[in-house]
Amino acid sequence: MSVKFGLALDFWSTSKPLDRLLDDYVGLAILAEQYGFDSVWAGENRPRSTESGHVPSPLLVLSAIARGTRLRLGTGVTLLPVWNPLRLAYDAAMLDQISAGRFILGVGVGNPTVMKRYGIPPDEAASRMDEAMILLKKLWAGEEEFQGKHFNVKGKVYPGPVQPGGPPIWVGGRIRRSVERAAKLGDAWYGATQFHLEVIKKQAHRYRELLLAEGRDPASATVAINRTTFVAETDEQARQEGKPYVSDVLNFYGRMGLIQDSRGNALDPQTDLFEAVGDEIVFVGSPETCLESIRKYEKAGVTHFNLRVSMGNMPMELIERSVTLLGKHVLPHFSS
Repeated sequence: MSVKFGLALDFWSTSKPLDRLLDDYVGLAILAEQYGFDSVWAGENRPRSTESGHVPSPLLVLSAIARGTRLRLGTGVTLLPVWNPLRLAYDAAMLDQISAGRFILGVGVGNPTVMKRYGIPPDEAASRMDEAMILLKKLWAGEEEFQGKHFNVKGKVYPGPVQPGGPPIWVGGRIRRSVERAAKLGDAWYGATQFHLEVIKKQAHRYRELLLAEGRDPASATVAINRTTFVAETDEQARQEGKPYVSDVLNFYGRMGLIQDSRGNALDPQTDLFEAVGDEIVFVGSPETCLESIRKYEKAGVTHFNLRVSMGNMPMELIERSVTLLGKHVLPHFSS
């Protein structure tokens, strides 16, 4: 089983203008290329207040760095129900053109609050996801007409994507319906930053079973995850220096009840979540410790690690250190 590594980056900072951050990330991507990283990923969020992390337009920021790197480019994830899929078909095709066929579209449902803001009934989210994915695939394949429950489209999408059939679609989600969607309509299953290792194990197993039922080879399955990652020379240094940044990520999800134990019970957001969780949710430590943690996930069936090495307003020297230590001491263990 081949294992690949990408960088999941926070493309919004409350302390640095976006143009400067993008310049920094082009340099980071070049560094990552040298060490064998495969890809760079941007998440989507539609914030209504000052908040570092994901951006409202991940395809735009990926386009901005596309010409400065040879890495594959992915959204981790796009909130598909709030998109007009015809518009997304065009935008994704253009990014695939700009990147010479290096784009991967990660998709997820998102949360009801965002959907309601865009006038999307949350109870339609699942059917809209399915129909939008079918529509995207058909448009990228050159079909001229689509009629469905939610979307009706006439006319081809031109220019189309570089990749035959369009960019691969990686499907996120923690429930069975998500892996069913990934197996039937997508090209990979994608686990989110906050998913517990036990959820990832369960979903990876389900996904491969469903692929087999669909007549697809489970041995070639892509199971991807995001993991918040902070690396230093020693475990003590990593925990001491990384705690403020990793805690910000944990607290963001914790306030929504999304940091959970192995049984799916939400952890109390008033507790010190950094001390309450381990590598079942985050990777924090020396390269040796991170390697040991990654091996656990590999055993659970994960084939692609998108490491969230940048968090909010973290200084670039700390981000670059994590990439360098991983590149020197972890990735060589997985080179084929």
